[in-house]
Amino acid sequence: MNAKMQKVLLVLGGSAAAVVVAIVIFVLTFDINDYKSRIEAAASEATGMKVRINGKLKLTLFPRPGVSLDDIVIQNRGADVASAKKTEVVIKLLPLLRREVLIQQVGLITPKFFITKDRRGHFNFETSQKKRAGKESPTGRFEVGTIFIKGGDVLYLDENSDAKTEATACDLTISNLSAGGGGFLGTLSFRGDLSCGEVKANELRVSGIRVVMKAHGGELEANPVTMKFFGGDGRGTIKAVMAGESPEYLVELSITKFRFEEVLGTFQQKKSIRGEMDLKSRLTMKGKNANEMTRTAQGEISLRGQNLFLESLDLDRVLEKYEKSQHVNLVDLGAFFIAGPLGTLLTKGYDFGSVYKASLGGNSTINKLVSTWKVKNGIADAEDVAFTTSKNRVALKGRLDFVQNRFEGVSVGVLNAKGCATYSQKIHGSFQKPQIDKPSPLRSLLGPISSLAKKPIEILTGGRCTVFYRGSLRQP
Repeated sequence: MNAKMQKVLLVLGGSAAAVVVAIVIFVLTFDINDYKSRIEAAASEATGMKVRINGKLKLTLFPRPGVSLDDIVIQNRGADVASAKKTEVVIKLLPLLRREVLIQQVGLITPKFFITKDRRGHFNFETSQKKRAGKESPTGRFEVGTIFIKGGDVLYLDENSDAKTEATACDLTISNLSAGGGGFLGTLSFRGDLSCGEVKANELRVSGIRVVMKAHGGELEANPVTMKFFGGDGRGTIKAVMAGESPEYLVELSITKFRFEEVLGTFQQKKSIRGEMDLKSRLTMKGKNANEMTRTAQGEISLRGQNLFLESLDLDRVLEKYEKSQHVNLVDLGAFFIAGPLGTLLTKGYDFGSVYKASLGGNSTINKLVSTWKVKNGIADAEDVAFTTSKNRVALKGRLDFVQNRFEGVSVGVLNAKGCATYSQKIHGSFQKPQIDKPSPLRSLLGPISSLAKKPIEILTGGRCTVFYRGSLRQP
């Protein structure tokens, strides 16, 4: 290497070293906190909400250029919407020379989100849609390499129904996020991975949740969705098409080997029924809100179980006492069918009280239980709903209207070999205040007769009867 080349290398090396030293000095001496108020103002204008940075800001260049912010609070109309103990933003260095800010990564550490829907149906994060004079909403494309959340919590409250949902210990990673150049949802694209330790919605609790998701061209897909539910393993798929006037959804879910006693315990009922059950459901719906989605719900929900052990409850003895006195609500037995696919109804009107009193101890087993419902326009129709014990077969028919929150023609019947109801009882009215019909005078008179005759109905009708149940379970 000649002397001239050595000089060139020394000059270049010295220049590079000088630049590095200058950058280091700049980083060490520059205090980004002097610009805190400007950053707060810019973030507030961009979100339409009040953004406050209570902690310190820190500028870094190595190993990656970026900014970290401590203790951020976002408020709207005086109420907290979100907060984070720490926020990290990584930017690309070279575009800064062109006075461009391109975000490479955004991270939120232990954030909390507080989402509320008021009685008018408005969310607390909604802001005024009015545009400032001379300013238009940005229509350009934006891209973010990675967004991550660690240890996040979400609280959602619906003030109209007092329904509360909480998600805790949530981690989220979104990669290759991009949108813009048209409708937001139509151009949204990303891949993501979400996990939460637990989600609570009123009495229901789901744990070990993980969702793998992606979005492209107005279509969103979560596949698979896995969870622990009532001690069983849940797996499902959610697909959404956001293009068009109204979003469309497909939800498929199966839960294998969930424990019936966990269902009862969740609803604060005595854990008197033990055993494993399987649940499968497939629903399609569309709409911009929960009401529209309920009205358009279509699909099927199916619950199956066998060898369910009933502690301190002898169903055959209960049915024998009903045959003699009819002082037991057969509708209480119908709650067995509703407990799985339509669980919230279990605690609204029934606690098996009359059933326990009639049993007076003893044990029994539900040999088989099937509860299959067809859903159309938000109304669940009992397609095959029955259970068998060692001596009896009990079935339910009718419809559950989730649009009007009412029972429609729901009856519970004790069956004979032909599938006709030897005894039956009806329930109607709202889910919140159901009305249970008393046995008819004819049935009351048949009580004493049935204790003496083996086939009272056949005697009176000449063997003819109206079939109550045509499903899959046979008479024991």
